[in-house]
Amino acid sequence: MTKVRLVAAFLVLLTAWGAWYSFERNVEWSARIAWGEARGEPKGGMQAVINVMANRRDDPRYPNSLAAVARQRWQFTAFNENDPNRPKLEAVEEDDPQYQRAKRLATFAELGILWDLTDGATYYHSDIINRPTYLDEAEVTTTIGRHIFYRDAD
Repeated sequence: MTKVRLVAAFLVLLTAWGAWYSFERNVEWSARIAWGEARGEPKGGMQAVINVMANRRDDPRYPNSLAAVARQRWQFTAFNENDPNRPKLEAVEEDDPQYQRAKRLATFAELGILWDLTDGATYYHSDIINRPTYLDEAEVTTTIGRHIFYRDAD
């Protein structure tokens, strides 16, 4: 094999590894956030949180990867530095059944095949708080468990 072919093969492997690493990172972080935000919610709760992250990823106003959306500062309560869920979501074990479910859902989202239960929502909040003022113009798309989902009004 010539040096050129060796270099080309190395670059192909490096590119494949980078794509795999990016895929895994996007799945891991969106699953951790969904687990931290909605692990106690009824069926559809974690999926809806991942839907919001995927909808943001596809919106030019937000970062263009699930991991970047998931880790964006002050966007998801469970990731806030002083939130009691933060250490839990950072330490969740791979064998946790709800985390495994969140990872499956996040994998589907990363592949672009996760059904959107939120009808395009890019925001949500718990029903234990009043509607935030930044959502005054947004329209409610659905309620799933204890979360109310919104999208920008057209």
